[in-house]
Amino acid sequence: MQKTDFFADIRDRDWSKAGLVMLAMLLTAVTAFAIAQTRELRTAQARIDAVAQKAFYETCELTEGLAVNFRKLLVAGEPGQAQALLNEAALQAQGAMSNLALLPLGQDTVSATLKFINQAGDFAGALSEKLGNGGVISQEDHATLEALSETAAAFSVSLARLLDRYEKGEAVFSDSENNISDESLYPITNPAGEYPVLLYDGPFSDGRTDGEFKTLEGLPSVDEAQAREALTAFIGQSQPLEITFTGEASVPVDCYEYDVRFGDYRLSAGVTKAGAQLLYMLCDSEINEVNLTQSEAANAAEAFLLARGYGPMEMSYASQFDGILTVNFAAVQNRVVLYPDLVKVQVSLRDGTIIGLEPAGYLMNHVERTIPLPALTAEDAAARVGSALTPIDTRLCVIPQNSAEYLCYEVTATDGSATFLAYIDAATGVERELMEVVTDQNGAFVM
Repeated sequence: MQKTDFFADIRDRDWSKAGLVMLAMLLTAVTAFAIAQTRELRTAQARIDAVAQKAFYETCELTEGLAVNFRKLLVAGEPGQAQALLNEAALQAQGAMSNLALLPLGQDTVSATLKFINQAGDFAGALSEKLGNGGVISQEDHATLEALSETAAAFSVSLARLLDRYEKGEAVFSDSENNISDESLYPITNPAGEYPVLLYDGPFSDGRTDGEFKTLEGLPSVDEAQAREALTAFIGQSQPLEITFTGEASVPVDCYEYDVRFGDYRLSAGVTKAGAQLLYMLCDSEINEVNLTQSEAANAAEAFLLARGYGPMEMSYASQFDGILTVNFAAVQNRVVLYPDLVKVQVSLRDGTIIGLEPAGYLMNHVERTIPLPALTAEDAAARVGSALTPIDTRLCVIPQNSAEYLCYEVTATDGSATFLAYIDAATGVERELMEVVTDQNGAFVM
């Protein structure tokens, strides 16, 4: 009897161990499943967050553009230009509608906003069709454009403020309960009298840069040592340079790439394999000290370009952020400004050192041009701007548009509260482009 009890105890212990093992295995499996599910949920949430982030940034960009285009429509000089602006506004409204639908916002929150964007897009499309059929912008249409312009501008400013909060880490699109925000986008209160800035940092600064590099055609190829020597000469520092070769690249053109250090500055630079021309120079150092005026820094930038053989250049616009001044220069031929031939220069306001250069537009487009005589006079061009504008100044320029170039008069004009640049084709009198000049504490910009 005792022997039987002994073996029974053993069997009981074995079954207990087996049960514990099975329980441990089950717990392990459950834990692994929970971890896997958590990872999948986190991955899914990350994807949702990425979609929402992209949609928010695009909404901000599109509504900013919508506000700008309605503002331009108030001073557009001719039906063709107005129709182009209306078509673009209709597309921007359509894009904003699509992106707003992707934001994690309750229906009550966005319904009025969606209604406004939809109405703005519908009006732009209808008015464009009216102009296309030979109609004109009536006084009633103009009043509607004024209302749309004010509301779109206020909405864009509201989104810009929301974007600032979002970029500072505030969870503006979620709450702790249901991950749906009750953030108010509309109605907009306290409309601002200013417009969001920085679509461009100078006239045609985003001009044609997707073609061949004309200035490099026929130039001999160089090896890495020759490119390094050319970079050293171009930077031209009296203090010792430390240049490290980092590799080769083929975008936007074949080049050698380098890290550059001198003094407290650290730069990255590219030199073309054809002709050893500087392709870019970018500053990787933070500069907050300001000892020079913008005028002094701009003069230093102009002298730097002249000393490196860029020829006659004219300063277009400048902007300052912290201790760095960025200046746009355009080439000049026979007193005609060549906007496709742009060079951006960055100057340290600490000591006037040139710490950045972006000459891709110049390298791509700068050739000796055959500039025709204009069919219009400057007075003719000034008379063709919108009736709401008063011309201030006029000059000849070449502008890029739709993979082509046009000789135009750049007419600086004002409506009494803002400054605009109207580009009147010197051959046909068509208003090819209209831009608004915006000035803030950092400098002047156009959009």
